[in-house]
Amino acid sequence: MPLNKREAKKKVREIIHCLEQTGDIPEQENCIKVAERKLEMLVKEAPASLVYELGCVYSHFKNSGGDVDTALSRLKKILEREVKKEDE
Repeated sequence: MPLNKREAKKKVREIIHCLEQTGDIPEQENCIKVAERKLEMLVKEAPASLVYELGCVYSHFKNSGGDVDTALSRLKKILEREVKKEDE
């Protein structure tokens, strides 16, 4: 069953939080794998309006070997845009 936008935004925030923590802990690889797995699951459960963009972020993240900075930037932009839409 697809998530609603509110739940999807919450999951995006969780992934962002995990990716932001990667530089602070020695188990960086583990956190990157967790974030990758969460992003993969989110792509499968996200509302249709977010699936394409999240899929692109996931694909780039996976194929780049865990490019944290790019994934983080793109996820923040998606979240920011969705929050703006909600405020309108």
